[in-house]
Amino acid sequence: MAKWTMNDAFDGLNELTERKRRVLWAIVQDYSSTAEPVGSRTIARKYDLGVSSATIRNEMQDLEDEGYLEQPHTGRVPSIKGYRYYVDWLMQPSPVTPEEESLLVEALTGHVAKVDEIFRNMAKVVSMLTRSLSVAASSGQQSILNYIRFLPLDGRRAILLVVTGGGEVSNAIIKIPDDSSFDEMQLFADKLNHFLHGRDLARVDEKFIMSFQKDVERDLSPYIHIFAAMQEAVKTQKQVYSDGASQLIEQPEFQNVEKMQDILNLLEKRDILESMLLSTMDRPIAVHIGTENAFKNFEDLSVVRAQFTANGKVIGSMAVLGPTRMQYEKVVGMMYFMQHQLNQLLEKDDD
Repeated sequence: MAKWTMNDAFDGLNELTERKRRVLWAIVQDYSSTAEPVGSRTIARKYDLGVSSATIRNEMQDLEDEGYLEQPHTGRVPSIKGYRYYVDWLMQPSPVTPEEESLLVEALTGHVAKVDEIFRNMAKVVSMLTRSLSVAASSGQQSILNYIRFLPLDGRRAILLVVTGGGEVSNAIIKIPDDSSFDEMQLFADKLNHFLHGRDLARVDEKFIMSFQKDVERDLSPYIHIFAAMQEAVKTQKQVYSDGASQLIEQPEFQNVEKMQDILNLLEKRDILESMLLSTMDRPIAVHIGTENAFKNFEDLSVVRAQFTANGKVIGSMAVLGPTRMQYEKVVGMMYFMQHQLNQLLEKDDD
């Protein structure tokens, strides 16, 4: 991380003095690496702030009075407010190291044809590099249709196969319309493949169906349930990938059995993880600290979430979940690097 300097610009919303900012920065740095409450002598000895430990102690008391620090026992630790101030005002994202860059690029380029595999690999590598829990999910890319096909099941039912652009295959059992045969279903599939190939299944709406109906010059009302089955089959493809639970529960904050169980229970709640990952973001990277998180399950965690895009389209999201003392600058810097690399990779792949 590039060391915070006195020349960093702050606007009128920044209410802390320069010295208090330096003290808070040092406390966050020290506590993030040691997980031990920080005392004034430690700050004076390890960080060149140019003032005595007595002065630092007074500043720490003021920061505690103002809600930026807490005093659990001996020494002090940052509060949620203190971390928020650090992330918003003092933190500078760290550049990835050459070793990290090599591992991340390998994860991104190993499965260019399958976006799902890219996110799976990213979750694995990022959890290892940050010693935190990583979760990831792709969105949208899977719903680009390659083709559909029907397989006979019995006299009145067929198996619908949906093959998407990344090579993923989904299936559903559908009813053959009363006035149709299996051969007619195959003709329907051929025409639909020609009309829908390369389109986003999520956008197959009433307007599209009317356009297709006009193109084939026949009533499609008996086939409406097939369009719904195609979209439902694609929905079930979405997966949440996670890695690093064992590393997270090794952190001092999660050593007791109850906290450990909370983490394991969280991983089982895939609907919550997917909702968190795929919800709309108003910025490329967001940091939510402890009780700032919208989901109660995350109140003891900090979440750094990044959204990934290619050609202007959101293709997925990743989040790193760790203790509130996580190394935000390292995680945010890594997210920025992956966003840039993946965007370049996929845009190049589309050329």
